[in-house]
Amino acid sequence: MEGVAGVAHLHQVMRGTAEYERSCHWMTAETNAAIAGARTAGATRFLVNDSHGDMRNLVLDELDPTAEVISGGDKPYSMGAGLDASFAAAFFIGYHASIGTPGAIQDHTYGGRTIYDIRINGAHQSEATLNAALAATHGVRTALITGDRACIEEAQRDLPGIEGVIVKEALTRMAARSLNPGEACRRIQEGAARALGQLASRPLFQLKGPFVLEIDWNNTLMADNCLDVPGVERVSGRTIRYRTGDYRTCYRMVLALLALANPAAFQYPRP
Repeated sequence: MEGVAGVAHLHQVMRGTAEYERSCHWMTAETNAAIAGARTAGATRFLVNDSHGDMRNLVLDELDPTAEVISGGDKPYSMGAGLDASFAAAFFIGYHASIGTPGAIQDHTYGGRTIYDIRINGAHQSEATLNAALAATHGVRTALITGDRACIEEAQRDLPGIEGVIVKEALTRMAARSLNPGEACRRIQEGAARALGQLASRPLFQLKGPFVLEIDWNNTLMADNCLDVPGVERVSGRTIRYRTGDYRTCYRMVLALLALANPAAFQYPRP
């Protein structure tokens, strides 16, 4: 949702705030635009995995009626739920840049309150690279990403050949110059058609194992909480390391450690 046109501030992406519901409508419209573009390129089956926050954001009454939907946060593989070898392509709609990216709207990687950095084999990861690598384990190409300029430039650097649609440009982490939502949808529809129409040139982003996962947490208690997991070792006060030969195991470990670390994000009373 952070990468949707018109969205800039945290109050637009957090349930219970006054502006959140409007963002859900914009998010649904951009999803529909991607479906419409893919349909013109020949796609006939669509599965949408709601992947923001509690993962119950899409306005289902407004979603393309031909699409199936996965919603809810308690699901296997989280943002990658539903992926299997029957799909031709993955689209990433409304994405944001990775944690620490300058000139990006609400940059973070999976855990906005918890994760300071994620590396695999020493390489900095974004949600786009983590999820594209998961898709590749099923032989699924990642064809399209939409979001702000920093997000798209990062993705096109790390996932060469991916189709990118820029819908806004950050002025600061919480302010942006954005396309009108309707114009953003028009461009997303066109981009989706190109993405699927030229699928063979899109990235099958296969990371080579074995995998060394390192996570820098925002505080030491988060690292403390991870040490009960067999195979997890502490590298420094805020950094843990885990080794595996299987990427799907690596991905699931990110999710498991995030669940363990998350309570430490609320150790201080909220103001």
